[in-house]
Amino acid sequence: MRRTPKGDDEIYAPHGFTDLFDMILRPNPVLAPREVYESKAARWQKEGPRLTVVLWPE
Repeated sequence: MRRTPKGDDEIYAPHGFTDLFDMILRPNPVLAPREVYESKAARWQKEGPRLTVVLWPE
């Protein structure tokens, strides 16, 4: 999400909002290594126990 120069809010969600609203966290191996994802996922799941964490792909 960002604010445009005109002051409007703009949301970029190329894969939609389904995972966000369903509280599903999916790994993205392109953005972060496995250790970073698993560490953050564990921390976020403690803060939000309803969060569903998808395991790292093998």
